[in-house]
Amino acid sequence: MPDIERYLNLVTSEHADKQKFTSWLLSVLTLVDSSTELFKKFDTYFDLDNAVGEQLDIIGEIVGVSRRLNFQPSISSPILDDETYLLIIKAKIARNKWDGTVIQIKEVWNSLFPEQPLILTDNQDMSVNALIFGFDTILLKELVSNRYIIPKPQGVKFNYAYPADPVFSYGLDTDSFKGYEEGRWLQFV
Repeated sequence: MPDIERYLNLVTSEHADKQKFTSWLLSVLTLVDSSTELFKKFDTYFDLDNAVGEQLDIIGEIVGVSRRLNFQPSISSPILDDETYLLIIKAKIARNKWDGTVIQIKEVWNSLFPEQPLILTDNQDMSVNALIFGFDTILLKELVSNRYIIPKPQGVKFNYAYPADPVFSYGLDTDSFKGYEEGRWLQFV
């Protein structure tokens, strides 16, 4: 309303006392003002971290990923909820910017799943072994296996493994890695 008041104050004294003119101007300014308010908040509505529902659908359409999966997940609907769909949109954006290197695959992975380690091994035969830790949901495993998350070079086969037990390591004590640390052996959970 502050913008409308500003324009109404610009009406000359000749027309300021005309009720019909003032009503007409107010109705036109109200329409324009609501559009202006929408455009002021447009960036907020379609910010990837704030978007929900139809806003995500529009962003997904622009990015090139559908809310409906092209496969039938084993335990859920092929239509994604907002949280999973947002993850798929972010992964698609990262895949679109991917430069083809293993280093950037790991950067993409770490930006999407900072708590779940990914170990890639190039087998030198056009195949890569991907060891993924911390995935406890079947849907996320199926999204990875169906190439919705990890960028994949054309013609390279990915072999995915999701170990449930921690892997031996030297100097790490996390949920995914256990081993020798500071002169003592750590127990596997």
